[in-house]
Amino acid sequence: MEQEYHKGNQGSFRTLWPEWNERVSRLTIRYIASDGERYQFEKDDYHTEIDLSGHSIMSLSLEPLGHCRRLEKLGLNNNLIEELDFTPLISCSQLRILSVTSNRLTEIDLGPLSQCPNLEALELSHNMLTEIDLSPLSECKNLRWLYASGNRLEHIDLSPLAKVRNLQYLVLSSNRLEDIDLNPLESVKDLRYLHLNNNRLTNVDISVLFGFENLESLTLDPHVVMSANHRLRHQHYFPEPISEMLESVEWQHEQLGRSTS
Repeated sequence: MEQEYHKGNQGSFRTLWPEWNERVSRLTIRYIASDGERYQFEKDDYHTEIDLSGHSIMSLSLEPLGHCRRLEKLGLNNNLIEELDFTPLISCSQLRILSVTSNRLTEIDLGPLSQCPNLEALELSHNMLTEIDLSPLSECKNLRWLYASGNRLEHIDLSPLAKVRNLQYLVLSSNRLEDIDLNPLESVKDLRYLHLNNNRLTNVDISVLFGFENLESLTLDPHVVMSANHRLRHQHYFPEPISEMLESVEWQHEQLGRSTS
């Protein structure tokens, strides 16, 4: 027998403006929590923010959000979610912030987010992701924050980010990355934070970072060898994090120069 749904802690919200009552629709998100009980979260689709963080959610469907076209922020942090289908978010073109940190996701399809052109922040840290295809994010031209630390990523292709020129924060700390190509970030001139510490990296070519005037923070493990094109050592300005590490940089000549030396 199907268990009865209980109203979640957040409950429902009745708008304070009577004139809105006839135009506002209700949406109900049902989920199963760690206690095995089924709960429901009710909201007026007039509201732009939905936060279901910290509800011990094990599974839920985002299907009701297909009717929430005003949604700007969705938070599902600190739950126990293992699978999540973003397909309903195709209708949420106003979505700006999507945060699903500290769950148990092992895989994720970001495809539907290509229909969210206003997305500014995507937070996927502290899950169990072994790979992430960033291709859909090439359509998210307003993306500024991308967090995927604390996962199990062994490889990540940053090529799709070449079109995300407003990106400012890229955090990939505490994964299992053995190598990473930063060259696709060349057009991301406003990059400010790049965190790659606590990975399995041994060598990183940071040449592309020399052109980032707004770079504020670059974190790599102390044992990682940083290399760069030898021509860059003569430029007049270095971003502050690069200046601090300059003595540790290994200057590499182009391949032709190495082969004829």
